[in-house]
Amino acid sequence: MLKGFIQTSFIDWKGHLSSVIFTGGCNFRCPYCHNRDLVLGHQSMDNIPMDYILFTLHKYRHWTDHVVVTGGEPTIHAERLMSLIMIIKKEGFAIKLDTNGSCPERVQQCIEEGLVDYVAMDVKGPVFQYAKWAGVDVDNQKIDESIDTIMDSGIDHEFRMTVVPTLHQESDIQKVADRLRGAKRFFIQRFRPTVTLDTNYQNVAQHSIEEFQALKKQYEISS
Repeated sequence: MLKGFIQTSFIDWKGHLSSVIFTGGCNFRCPYCHNRDLVLGHQSMDNIPMDYILFTLHKYRHWTDHVVVTGGEPTIHAERLMSLIMIIKKEGFAIKLDTNGSCPERVQQCIEEGLVDYVAMDVKGPVFQYAKWAGVDVDNQKIDESIDTIMDSGIDHEFRMTVVPTLHQESDIQKVADRLRGAKRFFIQRFRPTVTLDTNYQNVAQHSIEEFQALKKQYEISS
């Protein structure tokens, strides 16, 4: 399950130096995903021992006590995810969970049991046509349920949307922003044509810096 580990990162939990754990596997097939190996090739990747992760976390404890659990999609691992988070939480680390929102019951459990301090959910696009963004059939109701669970929980959180030219229109950003009114934070991310799951997306041109900054100014939410 544990397929990647970054000892220290300045970018995965805004405002905090954090360690990052990557779980393998995902139930989505977003064509523009840049974690292709974690989604499609995780079974051939070596597992990272939990003992090594804990040793390293304590080694850097005087610099950071924040841990991000990301993927892939962590919530597909059900009880193994809960066990991982409980072990780290008992060691005194603050935890941020990254999720695609497909397993609202798992997100709710993490929040209700006080196991996470921050939740970040990737919203792929307007919920009513989610299969277009996720690359697979999706239970749209579960996406809505995750959004509501996070927004109503009182826990610190953010939502983010990667905006892909040719796939998303500006009206899609508007619809997502409208759905997330009342959220603590909504960020849009500039698509990067790197090692994408669908290799055709490696040829998609990015928004210009000027275009993207204008979109951020108009649609992002921060409270």
